[in-house]
Amino acid sequence: MSKKRGELSTKNRKVVFLCFSLICFVAAGVCIIVNIAIERQITWAAYPLISLLLGWAVFSPVLVKKHGIVLSLCSLTLLCLPYLYFLSGITPVTDWFMPLGLPSAVIGVVSIWVIFLLFQFVKISDWYKVAISTLWLGVITDPIFEYFLNIYLGDDPLYWDRILSMFACIVVASVFGIIGYGKSKANKR
Repeated sequence: MSKKRGELSTKNRKVVFLCFSLICFVAAGVCIIVNIAIERQITWAAYPLISLLLGWAVFSPVLVKKHGIVLSLCSLTLLCLPYLYFLSGITPVTDWFMPLGLPSAVIGVVSIWVIFLLFQFVKISDWYKVAISTLWLGVITDPIFEYFLNIYLGDDPLYWDRILSMFACIVVASVFGIIGYGKSKANKR
């Protein structure tokens, strides 16, 4: 049975997992030591500690041979809300989890899954997939996120900025689509 190009063997996966885990452990230890040495308590080190835990929990499943990416996305889906909730508890600014953190997490998770499913199951050119992803993120997702951000900050939305940003995303997506169309025409010849 031949391995796909770039696929890691089980032994190499274990080595990468152990190295990554050790790096996370060392990084956490350094943060704790420096924070305690300077301030005699854990203050700012709490931020990288919970972020390292999230990063480890999201990256580690990628190393599983079968369905690693799906497991990683499931881990992110399950852990992003608790991560943001704990983060909101230690930040100096309070009361941002429900009005900003929750919608941002939902928007982000839905976007990640939409793009993953697009690239995994839709049988079109990768150029078209990148064009669709650009439209999804720049024309649909970003304005929704900005809506919640403006509500949280109490700001009036800047419509011209939004229109310019969306127009730029449409132009970039069009370029990707044109490249994809040109490549598909060239391949048919």
